Amino acid sequence: QVHRPNTLSLRLTTASLPTAMASPRSEPKNAEAAAATGSAEAMHDLEAAAMASPRSEPKNGEAAAAVGSAKAMHDLEAQKPPPTTVESKPSADESSSGDSSNDSYGDSRDSPDADESNEKPEDGSVSDPKTVTKRSWRNRRNMCRLSCCSFAFILSTLLVVFLRPHEPQWEVQKLIIPPAALNNCIQAIMNPSGESIKVDIDALVDFSNPNYVGAEADAGHLVVTWEGYELASVTTERSWAAARSHSQVVAHSTSIITPELGNVLMTTLPGRDYLMQVHVKGELYATVKSLFGLKVKVGLNCLVDASVLLIMSDPDKLVTGHKCTYDVSL
Repeated sequence: QVHRPNTLSLRLTTASLPTAMASPRSEPKNAEAAAATGSAEAMHDLEAAAMASPRSEPKNGEAAAAVGSAKAMHDLEAQKPPPTTVESKPSADESSSGDSSNDSYGDSRDSPDADESNEKPEDGSVSDPKTVTKRSWRNRRNMCRLSCCSFAFILSTLLVVFLRPHEPQWEVQKLIIPPAALNNCIQAIMNPSGESIKVDIDALVDFSNPNYVGAEADAGHLVVTWEGYELASVTTERSWAAARSHSQVVAHSTSIITPELGNVLMTTLPGRDYLMQVHVKGELYATVKSLFGLKVKVGLNCLVDASVLLIMSDPDKLVTGHKCTYDVSL
């Protein structure tokens, strides 16, 4: 009775071994059954199954540890594969994208617009010192251009306003006629003879300069004509015309009345109430010291109204009016 149970347990264990070998998931239960029965033959079969099936290493190890077999543990250690390192290789898409990005980066460096495209990041921040230096240089250059344009505009405005020539005004203040010259003039007009008569007259002229710059006038030469006849030759002395002020100019007139001219005056003036209009034309040179000594030529063209009878009563009122035009050139 004692030996029969042992025989049955051995048969059961032997019958269950093929099932344990066929199914890896049932290895722990078979190992526990083998350990409970203590059958050496079952343990041997389990070790052979563990060596044949690598997937069952943990469970066979537990069975070997449960039964305390040092040989099974050693065999399991020997069966473990050496550790392998897995290197990640870029895929074809990633490598192609990387190459394209490198090519595009090289193209961007070679292209002339690379500096301008990389000048400012998308977020609006500037971190490249070269870009900052370039932008600051451009700002300074733009400011310099703007300053030059502003200065040129202001200077041109000042030149137009202040250096634009304005027509001066003059008026005869006094005629200086010596008594002998006055008698000769009256005789040449009222009672012309067969001789030419010379008449010298000096005049003081009030000259008004409305311009913003002064000028030093050289001696001027003027010619006075009437009806195609030359009545007098006038020379003006050197003078200084201050800016926007009045000055006095001295003029010397010399008239030569020929018998022909005397006869024309005597026949024409009485019918015109001894009023006559003479033409005064001439030129002089002036130096503008405030404009680096600029020298200009001033032309004068005037129509002067005169009353001949006033030369005997009030010579200073001889000139009754005038209208002049001026021409300034370099």
